Amino acid sequence: MQTLELETMRCELNGHLGRLRLNRPQALNAANWVWVEDLITATEYFAQSNDTHVVIVSGEGRSFCSGLDKKELSQGNLTREWFATWEKGVTGLANLNAITIAAIQGYCLGGGLQVALACDLRIATTDAILSIPAVREGLVAALGPMRLARIIGVGPAKQLCFFGHHFTGEEAVALRIINAVCSPEDLEKQALAMAEELLSIPFTALKHTKLQIDRSFDLDFETLLAEMVDAEEDCLRSTEHKAVMAVYREELTRRDQ
Repeated sequence: MQTLELETMRCELNGHLGRLRLNRPQALNAANWVWVEDLITATEYFAQSNDTHVVIVSGEGRSFCSGLDKKELSQGNLTREWFATWEKGVTGLANLNAITIAAIQGYCLGGGLQVALACDLRIATTDAILSIPAVREGLVAALGPMRLARIIGVGPAKQLCFFGHHFTGEEAVALRIINAVCSPEDLEKQALAMAEELLSIPFTALKHTKLQIDRSFDLDFETLLAEMVDAEEDCLRSTEHKAVMAVYREELTRRDQ
């Protein structure tokens, strides 16, 4: 297993499965300046590896991520550069070719929810507490409102972002922010089960499907159509597709006997 140990995070790569572990448990994985820089390093680490097909993002200790470090906030350390660097890291996570799964327990507030929204899939525990309260701190939640609107629609996103209220994992399922909810003791098992199923699916098809969905908000139909044809050609040439077709032919041969 390959590992990259950073001050506030740990990256692991075992075969095609990556793990990004937010590792500042004494502060409930709150994001300070080092954390923000580490997120960029971590996403670049996974991006440069063609072997990374699925990445599970999780928090060490009692929480996924409790948001921005209150010391950074209260001491006035937040600047234009801080937010630009923050969004570079979160966007880097969103833009990974790998399919990303956020495994959420405990607090997932503000910046923590922004990180989760940048993932493709999200699992939360029954004791998870989520919120996007930036406006109550006199701030915009970076590009979190945009990502939230794309996932659940403009109306519900405005309600969550305008009021900044807490909501549970089960409420997040009803809002379609969270894909599945489980007990705290089952979180690791559920995340790994989801990852294993994804790893059993041809990755070339998965990454092109992810890219098409992500770009559907930004590109016109003709561009998406042209990209789809190129993507299909890439899939048809892949060893994964050929392996699946070989199995199909074997099944047809057995049926005909």
